[in-house]
This record gives sequence, C-alpha cells and structure tokens, in this order.
Amino acid sequence: MFKLATFWKWLYSDWEVSIEQQIPGYTILLPVPGDLPVFLKIALETCSTQKNDNLVESIILPDKSVSGFAELLKDWESKHFLSPIRLINPQPFEQLISRYQNNPHNNHWLQLIRGINATRTTHALLHDADLFITQDEFMKAHYQTCNQKNLACLGVSPVWDTWYKEKGIKHLTATWEMMFSLEWARSFRPWEHRGHNSEIAGNTHTFDTTLYTQCHTPAERISYQHKEWGFIHFNYVICTYRWFQKSKGTFEDESFRILLIRLLINAFDDSAWKYYVPEVDELVKGITDTSNCVTYTQQKTRENYREFRSKLQMLIDSPILNDDKATILSEGACNFDRAFY
Repeated sequence: MFKLATFWKWLYSDWEVSIEQQIPGYTILLPVPGDLPVFLKIALETCSTQKNDNLVESIILPDKSVSGFAELLKDWESKHFLSPIRLINPQPFEQLISRYQNNPHNNHWLQLIRGINATRTTHALLHDADLFITQDEFMKAHYQTCNQKNLACLGVSPVWDTWYKEKGIKHLTATWEMMFSLEWARSFRPWEHRGHNSEIAGNTHTFDTTLYTQCHTPAERISYQHKEWGFIHFNYVICTYRWFQKSKGTFEDESFRILLIRLLINAFDDSAWKYYVPEVDELVKGITDTSNCVTYTQQKTRENYREFRSKLQMLIDSPILNDDKATILSEGACNFDRAFY
C-alpha cells in the first residue's frame, strides 16, 4: 500500500494547467459511469430543470471511455439543454487503472481531478450520479451562498464518518452536491484530495475523497445545509454496481441498488445500449432463490427495504418525473412490495 500511495503522490503532485483568469460563476462536474449511461441521461434531465443563473458550463466525466457513449451524449444533449457541455474522457493511463482495478472510490477521485483541471470558472459543483435534484433553484442558491460567504466548500449533508466528530472535527461536508472554490481546490496538490491513510492532530485515519484537505481548511470556510432540502439521494449506487461486477457467484443486493439501476434504465433509457444489469423478472427470482445471480434473502436486506422504498416513492411523487416514468418505477417495485411490506 505504501508503494501505491507513493506512486499516486508522484503522478498527481501538480495540476496539469494553471488558470490565470477564472470566469466568475460555476461549472457543473458530472462524474458518471461510462458503462451505465442511464446516469448521464438522468443527470442531463435533472440538471436541465435548474435555473442557470451564474452557470457557465457543464463537464461530463465518465470513469471509463466506452464506445458509443459520446454518440449518446450528443443525442441527449440536444434534447436536454443545460449549458455548453464538454466531454472529457479518461487519459489512457486512467483508463487502464479503471479497467484493472475497477475501484469506484479511486475512479471518482480521478474524475474529480480531471474536472478540476478542466474547470475555468471560480467555482464548481460536484454532482452525484445517484442524486435527483427536485427544486429548480437548488444550484443557483447553492452557488450564491458559497460565493457570498466566501466559502471553500458548501455541501448538503454532514460527512458520514462519525470518527471526525469523535475527534472534535465537526465542520466537514460530504462530497455529493458540494459547491467548492477552485482557488481552494488548487491550493492543495491533486493527490491530497484522494482517499488515503494519513494523520491529523496525531490521529491516523482513512480519509475519504477531499476529507483530508477539508481537515486542513479553516472550519469557518466549510459549511453544509443543516436541513437537507431539494434533492433525493440513494447513496453508493455506483459503488455497489462495481462490487457486483467483481462478485463471483451470488450477490446479495442488500440495499436494493441493483434493482434501482434496472428500474432507472427501464424508466429513463430507451436507447439500444447493452446493459449488463439483470432484468426485473430475473431480480424477482432472487427474493426466494438463493442461487440466483442477485439475491434478496438475508434478514438485513428485508430490514433495508422500507428505507429504499420510501426514497423511491419520493422520486415517483416528485415533479421531475412524468407519468410514464413514475408508472415504470411503481410497477417494477410491485413484486418487492408484496415480498417485503
């Protein structure tokens, strides 16, 4: 691990380019899974509902370069205008790392660094692929608050890891929908934003993406919403899919994230893209069949269904879905409702 950490420090010790004059406003950074373009479609549809005051451009950041992705983007972009859009694919080395390591946490960090290198504005918003924005002034208000208060980072949720609060570090924000200053991001070296093992105030810990750099930022320059509003977040959906890809034998979908991906594909993507996600009928078999490729047989899975279904219903009832999409999601969950309610 030490050698690998040293390697990342060496390779990502400096930013690729310097920006002498930054454009006032913000860029939306859209890290998406290259082999699950449904999340590109969702991001374009979701973000296109936003009021675009101070929005300069959007940057699409697939975690891997996949044939046909750029063509889908061109088609969908014309139907869901957001802002000027740039597609920035992984560098050959990043593509190689993604292919053989397939680590979603490292992929996300590489997407973030690629996005920061490309951003020309004073601020950027790091959009999460499995998050749905339901209020049309969400991004506008987020940028204005971050800018007016001269914040380095403005998030929507506290950091999930309770270790920090136990150590008296209470100001950190989770990365999803984090608006941040490019001046702040570039004041650190790229590798420092990566999730890695390090030390703070004499305590060793595993820091998630940007948390090490947030720890080295004055508390008054970081904030987050103390009451979550304007979004529905399912959390760790892409991570779960990557673990599913790596799994051998059966895979217990304990938080129903593989089911969610299939439902979203059915609701949002009518393209001919080949997805390697089981169909709903196949997933239903896993409710009782312990030998199915994806299963839902453990007690902890049953206990998680109510939370998942509650979020799904919030999405179904939200104004961002039309009747057809809402019906597909509702009907797709019927067999699971009968099994787990």
